[in-house]
Amino acid sequence: MIRLVVSSLENIIELDDKRQVGEDILDLIVRLKEKDIKFAVATAQNYDSVKDIFGRLKNDIIYICNDGGVVIYQDRVISKTPIDRLVCLGVADELGENRSYKLLLAGERNAVLLKSNATFERRLKKKGIIPEFVSSTQEMSGDITKITIFKDKGFTEAEYSQYIEKWGNRANISATDETQMFVTGQYVTKGMALAVVQHIFDISEEDTVVFGAGFSDIDMFNHSYFAYAMMDSQAQVRDSAQHIAESVNMIIEDILRM
Repeated sequence: MIRLVVSSLENIIELDDKRQVGEDILDLIVRLKEKDIKFAVATAQNYDSVKDIFGRLKNDIIYICNDGGVVIYQDRVISKTPIDRLVCLGVADELGENRSYKLLLAGERNAVLLKSNATFERRLKKKGIIPEFVSSTQEMSGDITKITIFKDKGFTEAEYSQYIEKWGNRANISATDETQMFVTGQYVTKGMALAVVQHIFDISEEDTVVFGAGFSDIDMFNHSYFAYAMMDSQAQVRDSAQHIAESVNMIIEDILRM
């Protein structure tokens, strides 16, 4: 019996450029709740930037944020894996003062910039991210659960390998495209965060449905008997899932009819 539905936010249920979730999805989440089926969203973004797009249902959602670095439910942190503080300091010291790079640090809920940049801030605002400012990582209170490193001209293969060699033994280093690199806690993935959610709520992989569209979603497929890649996702993502879905709505409707 299905007891948990998990969907990536980006490119699946978030309406493009509008920072909204469609009323059709919200209505389906209500119907899932009525059948005691929990709904979780998995996202690269921080909690403060995504919670409000679910409007009236924001406290009914399980949020797997920062690519698995923190899990929040009913406005309470139920799981968190911070980045080694020495890694945070190393990244900030090496890249923070270089104009070629921009660093966005995510805490439990918020996002922080080490220096102001109006153009970059406007770019973040379009994604719903309203950052705070600190002059150094030492001034940032609480744990850092994700660092996003932006480089408009793109990272070279040599740079990526260099950072893996330097920090990869104490943190998870990943990338979705040549302009962004991500640092999370060691072993942190969306899939590991999903496993924590399943443990906390005593839900098996056989009772879990996952929808994914990006490379960071592949690890979640390994923790679900019903893993769906979206039809327009890249071939590697589709090949990693058991099923292909044209629409999240159609599959959830099927679940509700079961």
